[in-house]
Amino acid sequence: MDLSGPGITYVFLIIPTIFALVVVGQGMVKITKKEGDGPIIALVGCGFLGLIALAYFFFIR
Repeated sequence: MDLSGPGITYVFLIIPTIFALVVVGQGMVKITKKEGDGPIIALVGCGFLGLIALAYFFFIR
């Protein structure tokens, strides 16, 4: 399976990265509003960014 094509890169990296950054941003907004679940949401977004980085190193690079 050829994972070096631009389509696979777009699917594996760009779209999930945008989603993870939105989740982190939502967590930051909740933190500034002093809502209790803000840090949890921000950590989930950061964890998802970490999974995307692992996918890059293991599958694409």
